[in-house]
Amino acid sequence: MTIFIGKAKMTDKGATEFISKQHDLVRQIVRAWCQSNIDHHFKNDKRFRKAVQKNQGILHSRGAIEALFTSRNYVFSTKAEDRKETLYFKDRATKRTGRLRQQHPKGPLARIDRKSKTRRFLSQKRFDCIKEWHDKHKHRLPCFCISEEVPKNRKHLIEFTCEKKKKLSAWHSSEGTIKMSKHDLDHRIGSALENILGIPHGKSH
Repeated sequence: MTIFIGKAKMTDKGATEFISKQHDLVRQIVRAWCQSNIDHHFKNDKRFRKAVQKNQGILHSRGAIEALFTSRNYVFSTKAEDRKETLYFKDRATKRTGRLRQQHPKGPLARIDRKSKTRRFLSQKRFDCIKEWHDKHKHRLPCFCISEEVPKNRKHLIEFTCEKKKKLSAWHSSEGTIKMSKHDLDHRIGSALENILGIPHGKSH
């Protein structure tokens, strides 16, 4: 497929020219996005550059990529309509969390969280209610039920970190719903790493 910046269809060479410092890792990422089977639509060149820079940073940490993004650490995925799945991970030993987002208006993203995130899984009604509550109380911790700690199909995801005195930060609510499946998992993880970062299958772990 290809990359669109605004309404312009870009080749990997054309898209790379939007980046001021054309590092080898930048070319690797842009080439991967152009060669994947996913269309990426960026609102403008600023949003495109930001997406590339975020992924360039994680490519400097190959050891962390290899340690976290494995089938052993996979927990669940979220799936929004007309988008590829986002895969979520947690290392049970280190508690480190992260995700592989393949398709989004802000671009693909391989993210390893600086601080491990707490995740909650909500019904549609609760999800809408908690989001509305959070808009009014940005840094306060809402109440959750014990049952909302367990991922289940078709539930909605909210994740956050909790600082001292229960102050919230790094709040993220997924547009997709939970999809629980370990079918063909190694291939799905490898494909996501290739689509996002240009890491060939079998090179991540």
